[in-house]
Amino acid sequence: MDALTLAYIGDACWSFFIRKALIDTGIYNVQILNSLASEIVSARWQSRILFEIRELLNERELKVAKRARNTSSHVPKSATVEEYRESTAFEALLGYLYLSGQKQRLDFILEKSLKYVAGEMSHEN
Repeated sequence: MDALTLAYIGDACWSFFIRKALIDTGIYNVQILNSLASEIVSARWQSRILFEIRELLNERELKVAKRARNTSSHVPKSATVEEYRESTAFEALLGYLYLSGQKQRLDFILEKSLKYVAGEMSHEN
């Protein structure tokens, strides 16, 4: 499947997972939820996450990420080219796991990614 299509569905997986995780913290104010989710789902965070979890990935997952990273697409002003490429790779990885039915593996990667974000955000505050 096309790398950008994998990234498209992977973006939805990550966004939903983060929104659910934020609600699970007991935050119910939609403005706060949206602000936090927008930050965590950003290319900046996704590129940092991929760097952090790369050692957990198997050979096939690394190939999927690398293929997506090397796909050209429009880069938004909110991210550098490098951040955007890495975030596309992260999203494609999630999309690949989701569409190939690897639910346990997807859940593992999502949880590890969330732990990294939570740890980094607590250091920033």
